Amino acid sequence: MKLIGTYLSPYARRVAAALISRGMPFEHEAVNGYREFEIASRYNPVAKVPSLVLDDGEVLIDSTAILDYLNELTPSTPLIPAGSRARRTTLKLAAIGYGVYEQAASLSFRGREVPETEARRWKAQILGGLRALDEAARDGGPLRATPMDAAAITAIVAVEYLARTNPDLDALPAIPALAALAAEYRDAPPFALTRATA
Repeated sequence: MKLIGTYLSPYARRVAAALISRGMPFEHEAVNGYREFEIASRYNPVAKVPSLVLDDGEVLIDSTAILDYLNELTPSTPLIPAGSRARRTTLKLAAIGYGVYEQAASLSFRGREVPETEARRWKAQILGGLRALDEAARDGGPLRATPMDAAAITAIVAVEYLARTNPDLDALPAIPALAALAAEYRDAPPFALTRATA
């Protein structure tokens, strides 16, 4: 398999972290969909990352769809549990983390160009999502499940993405359990090997 997408993208990074967490080998082509539109559009008609090129040449797009595929490959250590309630909880928490990515990107890239009311709304959405993830990261919470699932991977990437793109937000004091979870896994291969350097 080959993963297309820079680790500056939290979407590509969560896929890479999931692959590494399950010991699945892959090649990586660090394409930035904004800066390398032509290359990204070879894999995805809307030139967004990530894309995952399978060994038979099929190309999957969108991190959620890719994680669903990877989950099919790992039935003994699922990224998304099979049980109805556990599955819904994991998908809900992963969607909240995904929403944090979206609003953090909006705030980082466009925060100075929009009316203050819009920027305040994005900040409120980010903090609301982080608080929900923080609740789930407390002892015995679903983000503490082992092996780490798609929701925990997404949440940890969200914390690091926010710290990198919006350091002035300083959200960590408001989310002690989630901050502790991210700190515990900071040097674990899924995150250490996918941390963006630029």
